[in-house]
Amino acid sequence: MIRKILVTLFILILLIAIGIVSLIVFVDPNNFRGFISDKVRDKTGYELTIEGDLRWHIWPQISILTDSVKLSDIGAQKPILTADNMRLDVELFPLFSKRLDVKNVFVKSAVINITEESKGKKMQYEPPHQPTTTSDGILQKQKKEEKNKSGWEFTLNKFEISDSTVILQQKNNLINFRNLTLTLEQNTAKNISVDVKGNIDRNQQYLFYTAKANIDLGQYPEYAKIELEHLDYIIKGIGIPSGKLKGNLKGTFNYQQKPRIFETQRLTFSINDNIFTGHIHANLDQKTHLVLNFNADRLNLDSFADGINEKSNNSNNNVNLATQQTTPVVSTIPKANNELIFLNLFDAETKFTIKELVKNKLVLNNVNVDVINKDGIATFNDVSFDFAKGHIVAKGFANGKQKETLIKLDTKVRDVDLNTFFNQIDTGNDLVGLFNATGELEASTITLSKLSNNLQGKLGIVITNARLDNINIQNIIQSATAKYTKDVLTVENQKKYTEFHEISANAYLSNGNINLTSLTANSETLDIIEGSGRIGMEQKDLDVNLNIKMLGGWNGKSETIAKLQQLTIPFRIYGQFTKLNYQIDISQVLKDLLNDKIQQGLDKLRNKLENRNLKDDKKSNSKQKAAEILEGLLKNNL
Repeated sequence: MIRKILVTLFILILLIAIGIVSLIVFVDPNNFRGFISDKVRDKTGYELTIEGDLRWHIWPQISILTDSVKLSDIGAQKPILTADNMRLDVELFPLFSKRLDVKNVFVKSAVINITEESKGKKMQYEPPHQPTTTSDGILQKQKKEEKNKSGWEFTLNKFEISDSTVILQQKNNLINFRNLTLTLEQNTAKNISVDVKGNIDRNQQYLFYTAKANIDLGQYPEYAKIELEHLDYIIKGIGIPSGKLKGNLKGTFNYQQKPRIFETQRLTFSINDNIFTGHIHANLDQKTHLVLNFNADRLNLDSFADGINEKSNNSNNNVNLATQQTTPVVSTIPKANNELIFLNLFDAETKFTIKELVKNKLVLNNVNVDVINKDGIATFNDVSFDFAKGHIVAKGFANGKQKETLIKLDTKVRDVDLNTFFNQIDTGNDLVGLFNATGELEASTITLSKLSNNLQGKLGIVITNARLDNINIQNIIQSATAKYTKDVLTVENQKKYTEFHEISANAYLSNGNINLTSLTANSETLDIIEGSGRIGMEQKDLDVNLNIKMLGGWNGKSETIAKLQQLTIPFRIYGQFTKLNYQIDISQVLKDLLNDKIQQGLDKLRNKLENRNLKDDKKSNSKQKAAEILEGLLKNNL
């Protein structure tokens, strides 16, 4: 049994050896030179030039080796592809039937130039004996004649490029695809698998990528389908936030020719561990119409937002978007500094849902964005999120049609905890409570670094359960009053804060400041009947003037306190959020009160002097004069 197996193996080896020897002896690979060039020209319109002789390579694979090759467009100054050598891995036995079955075309260390110098006029290859009629019978006859003339059939299963360079020119910029390794393999008649990796250099920025996909061309060009198994990337270089962007992309991409529609299925991508899922539907006929839906459990902006040069990026993006559109889709596009001009280039319906968005200590939950862009105007149907234990919602629009950038939002803020808010923006504060506001906000820029100073609009503000830490207004007023009258006693109140049931204010935003046009507040002991001033969000300071009535908490004579409760006391709070100062001038307020009191005392003194039994007129006149002098001195001192 073993002997029969060994004999069989020997015969097989002998047959293979005879076949290989016969191949080398009877088949000259140079016979394929013109045939291969004709096939390339027929399929692509490019001219393939093979320099030197073709030769067989036997082990480990039957191959045809070439010297340097060039692929050129007709009339081009430079070839589109140059390579030092090319290898064609072929099947052995089909060669004896005059069939050139190429399993793999391998090109190593190629340089591919996609520049102005490599562009020419593609030659439309016309096979000989072109028929004058389109009859099926004549066409079939012509194919048979061509086949008989060449005597060979050609098939290709795999194409490889290794360690190569692609130079792509975009206007005056050159993009270098380096270390390119590409494999195209035919799975079925019209199904191709693609495996590619390499890196791209541009403006001292570097993209490293690797991808694998299956392309279904069964209904091409009417329909094509790409199953992207993975696209992994790393971006490094100057201007890249946090030094590196890293992630991957996978999903199914469908393309339809009529109408031109691009659509995704099961789309998933990540950027620096931020994972998104979603769907894209794009109608590319005439003006592009996009439908975008994306979801994420968590988006950490710290992982890639730091260091972005917003000004340069936004301006470059706007310029590119504006210049890439070759056919006008809007009758009038403003020639001005509108940062939203790109909205004119497409229509879109966009929805984003992010469960948690993080930037430094700032945390937004349940972020929802619903925007529709139509003819250069984006309408915000819903922009809402939970923030600092409260909720914020906004509606409005962004106008890209006019000369200047314009964004308007109708905003509502409900029950935002101020203590949590200031902690999240890493700012010390002395005011706590639940912040509520409504108003219309307006901005003329989308650059984040400019937005806080640019934002303007009117606000109605209400703060409930408010507390002003490190300042006890009641104690300050009472202590200041006690310096002018003994009828008021200073009480050592251990509280180091001032509480209000509610603070209400009308304000407008300008240059990074909240300007208060009116302010009122109330508590069990204090009423702020009028106030105005400025709160600087950029400088983190404030300067507010208040008119206060202290209704309770006095300690002293009841008659004096009853009058003090009717007084309006000016009070100023100013300084940095973390170190507030106060100023109070109570002397003018108390002047009338003390004048009345002194006048009462003087009247009593005068009555005593007048009712006394004066025996000596001279002595009586002296006492009267003394009383008048005392009255004058007291009035002058006030």
